[in-house]
Amino acid sequence: MSGKRSWGFALIAIAAITLALLPFASDLPDGLERVAEMFSFAQRERAIHDAPLRDYSLPCLSGFWGHAVAALVGIAVVAGLTFLIGKSFKRAGRE
Repeated sequence: MSGKRSWGFALIAIAAITLALLPFASDLPDGLERVAEMFSFAQRERAIHDAPLRDYSLPCLSGFWGHAVAALVGIAVVAGLTFLIGKSFKRAGRE
């Protein structure tokens, strides 16, 4: 299998596994949110800016689909950055 085909297969596999396991993700607060709730300072939090994928979801979609699209966007962003960093290392090695 060629390099491009194996990368494509890997991305499809990662997306499929992510979507299959997504319904089992916990809705409980993570470590920092839990500590803020335990020590009663969670209500004092304020947003510095409104993140586009806040709480791992899209504001325009709710439920599973909001989380699914956010996960796929995250996978695409990480794959794209990995590709660009790899290309820059490859170029730096030629010089």
